[in-house]
Amino acid sequence: MKFKLNKTLVLLLFTFSSVHGQQSIDSFDPLPILHTFIGEWTGNATAYFPRDSSRATRFETIQAVGKKILKGTYVEISSTWKQKNGSTRELLELLNYHVRKDSFQVLYLYDNWPGRVDYPLSFDKETRTFKGYDTFIARGGVPAEEKVEWVISEDGNEIRGTEYNHLSTDPEGYWPKTFEYVLRRIE
Repeated sequence: MKFKLNKTLVLLLFTFSSVHGQQSIDSFDPLPILHTFIGEWTGNATAYFPRDSSRATRFETIQAVGKKILKGTYVEISSTWKQKNGSTRELLELLNYHVRKDSFQVLYLYDNWPGRVDYPLSFDKETRTFKGYDTFIARGGVPAEEKVEWVISEDGNEIRGTEYNHLSTDPEGYWPKTFEYVLRRIE
């Protein structure tokens, strides 16, 4: 048996659903959130070494450019991180929204380390905060966890990131800050 779809009925059902506060499947559009990262950015970063008192805190300046790639479904951020001693590192970051996993995803590729880091990110619309969680193996083969938070300013012109980690050898609940940065959009 074939049914003919009545366009007016579909429109009325959609309108009724919207008026009564029910979200349609397509009501969440992640692209405007992703596209916040597009543009030129400058900033500063600080790396902390809470488990190694012999290492000095590392300060870096950041120059970054975010652009749409793959028909705007990804944002690619290329950045250069420069220390006061003149050494630099390059970082390539890819962001997208993974529909099947219902989360944002981030992939980091570094020029000074042969590995890659990728993990899902949740996004809280109210606080404009991304949160991510990853596991890794620290020096000495110690299992570890990392938490990240990125807070986007209300006007979208500043991003503040903070990272914390916990080694399996740490006391329970010990999550020291290991890294933070601030990026500001260049107008």
